[in-house]
Amino acid sequence: MKMEKELLSTQGRVPAVKSPGDPENARRINTALVLNSLRQEDLLSRVQIARRLRLSKMTVSAIVSDLISAEIVSEFGRGDAKETGGRRPILLTLDPASKFVVGVDIGTTNTVVAIGNLRGELVGKTRRPTTRNHAVEGIVEQVSSMLAETVGSAGVDGERILGIGLSVAGLVDRESGHILLSPDLNWHDVPIREILHAKTGREVVVDNCTRVMTLGERWYGGARNVRNLFYVNVGYGIGSAIIVNGEIYGRNSEFGHLFITQQPVRCDCGNLGCLEAVSSGQAIERMANEQLGTASQGWITVQQLAQLSRDGNATATSIFRNAGKYLGRAISVVANLYNPEKIILGGGVALAGDLLLDPLIEEYHRHVMSVIRDTTSIELSSLGIDAGVIGAAALALNSFVFQIEHINHLL
Repeated sequence: MKMEKELLSTQGRVPAVKSPGDPENARRINTALVLNSLRQEDLLSRVQIARRLRLSKMTVSAIVSDLISAEIVSEFGRGDAKETGGRRPILLTLDPASKFVVGVDIGTTNTVVAIGNLRGELVGKTRRPTTRNHAVEGIVEQVSSMLAETVGSAGVDGERILGIGLSVAGLVDRESGHILLSPDLNWHDVPIREILHAKTGREVVVDNCTRVMTLGERWYGGARNVRNLFYVNVGYGIGSAIIVNGEIYGRNSEFGHLFITQQPVRCDCGNLGCLEAVSSGQAIERMANEQLGTASQGWITVQQLAQLSRDGNATATSIFRNAGKYLGRAISVVANLYNPEKIILGGGVALAGDLLLDPLIEEYHRHVMSVIRDTTSIELSSLGIDAGVIGAAALALNSFVFQIEHINHLL
């Protein structure tokens, strides 16, 4: 069983479970594996699925029959006769128009609500500035209103929506659905799952925003088929998440609070010299407005600072270089310790691209061991500004349809 758990954590071929001790448990696991095969490959025949999962054709046919009845899987044309040597097999696919989920990404600056289909494709999206005072009731009211607007504009039948995946910054207890602490929103022990369920009438699953973004990368972005990953979310604050041997590590990680500089810059956590105090979005904007701001032009955002840098402003470029330098130094510490295959940089500040990435890589190469440097790649998230809401939709799909990220708990 230990070997089965190890193999199940990958995104490649996995053996199905044939335990006679708990047939219902085995069926749940095998159903999840059939669905995950179709999520990864899109078009597969029953024979192909049976071979991949080492299951009998009868077992696969029974599972597929149930999934077709539930309108989650549909038949889609015929494949190549070579695989059977006889009649061309019927191909199966996830039915993208049959079921939907809602992804909600609550950020300090913006809140995004999107509708995703079974393939993770966004069919509708609404973005609004987050309610300014960050009161729980106000944000929940905003999310509910945006949800109704997004469902209406997307033309989706509300009865086909399975539930909501919620992404929030802070310490999240996924099992209870409580946000234990969100410094960015000033929330303490908020039962957000219960509150949002009562407001919308829909099932809700919630997790930390950076783990949610990492799940999005694992399913739909640059972390597909990557077994060991370090993900850095550079937004208003700085968060991180880790994939170890194909599984997202479930405990909260506070990468943004590594001690990284002797500068007497106080972080929101109360300590001096944290990475978040010199490289986060709020830190970059603070420095920009201290060095470049005037009363007439208003608050300079990260996006505006990036444009100033690209227009040749040396001070703006220097601010990004300093932020990138400290990020590179901190990431080298993690790389030397963990030696991941890949490091992905996401979040709103990462949209500055090479302004941040070039000095980051330069500093990273200065401090990381050469053997690790040569085997670890660093890249920007391919999901861009939608990483949070795509991940939130993936969180909902996993909880209400695929359940592949929970599969080891069933063994």
